[in-house]
Amino acid sequence: MNSVTWAKNPETGKPLLCAAGEAPKQIHVFDIEIITNVRTLVGHGGAINDLSTSPTNPSLIVSASADYTVRLWSLDPKHKDQPCLAIFAGEGHRQTILACHFHANGRWMLTAGLDTAVCLWYVPGLEELETGRVIDGHPAPKTIYYPHFHSTEVHANYVDCVVFYGDLILSRAAKDQGHGNEILLWKIEGFDSELDPPTDPPIPGPGIYSRSSFPHEKGSRGFQRLLTFDMPYTTRFYLRFGLLQQPDMRPILAMGNEQSKFLFWDLQKLEEGYDPSEEKMKKSRGRKSRGGAANAVNQTNLSRMGELRKNSGPGSDIMGVTPEASSTSVSVPPERKYDLGDSFMPLKAHRSIVANTDVVGNHFATAQIAWSPDGAWMIGVGDHGMMCMFHRDKSVV
Repeated sequence: MNSVTWAKNPETGKPLLCAAGEAPKQIHVFDIEIITNVRTLVGHGGAINDLSTSPTNPSLIVSASADYTVRLWSLDPKHKDQPCLAIFAGEGHRQTILACHFHANGRWMLTAGLDTAVCLWYVPGLEELETGRVIDGHPAPKTIYYPHFHSTEVHANYVDCVVFYGDLILSRAAKDQGHGNEILLWKIEGFDSELDPPTDPPIPGPGIYSRSSFPHEKGSRGFQRLLTFDMPYTTRFYLRFGLLQQPDMRPILAMGNEQSKFLFWDLQKLEEGYDPSEEKMKKSRGRKSRGGAANAVNQTNLSRMGELRKNSGPGSDIMGVTPEASSTSVSVPPERKYDLGDSFMPLKAHRSIVANTDVVGNHFATAQIAWSPDGAWMIGVGDHGMMCMFHRDKSVV
């Protein structure tokens, strides 16, 4: 077992825990109130490497597999006869898929794998899926053959972790030799999650390593690198970061390395360009005119990073957005503590913590990070069948 995700029975409201892994090639669904395996989802022909739950419909989950496909499953009892609603395959991945992640609106999905590819897929609505094909009188999964974005140029090696951050993307590659051990923040040019998908997905062709159905400059590869996070000693395969992103909380990126160290980045701090804990900022917030501005800054997030990078030329304000282009333009102190001018310059972590490994006698490598929804707890799982638990007071969340 290597992947778990929470889901919900839409009829009873009961929480369901879904778990999968290398063998058997199935998803086990547990009712944790009675500690019973209530369902088994069968269909993949290879190991299952990742699971993700739809944020808008917790009875829907997706699974990424070594059989080169991603499957969309429904835990709604009305789909009991055919729980697999869709298969994403064909002109997407050519090797094992390692990661999958839903967009916050549930309409889009990211996948990544051993072929170094990152794909963006449109997820059809339930109405379309329920009126799909019928074979021999039985419902059959809908097949989605083409992703709307596909690139093997973002990373040079296996992509084993990918998540949405707003409409932006955070991803990392295992064994990224020659490119450093890094987490990348990037965007698909022209992608707007609230718009309907383009009519025609891009068609692959010889010598095409990036293809996109979204509007972008002629000659562009269709994506733009925004930030690089320095993550040393993470050359091992299948090490993953964890992203806390909840309403009214500062977004935090965290990852553990192979030498028992956990690194943390405050992503809001990077957009603000200053450290809000600094005394001079506290003084500036004391003035009414800037107090409102500081609050406005705190309410923004990196969903505007695309504008920041695009409009950071002469005439832009400190956030990189021209006053005419933004209704929330703000005035903040002119000194930027975190310079975002070079997208290839690795950003050091804002905080690091070394775990106490006396109990195991050697280093603890973290394979996966999970945050509690309230932002107060974080768990890292990894070597020696152990986990490392962190807690912070809710007053600082």
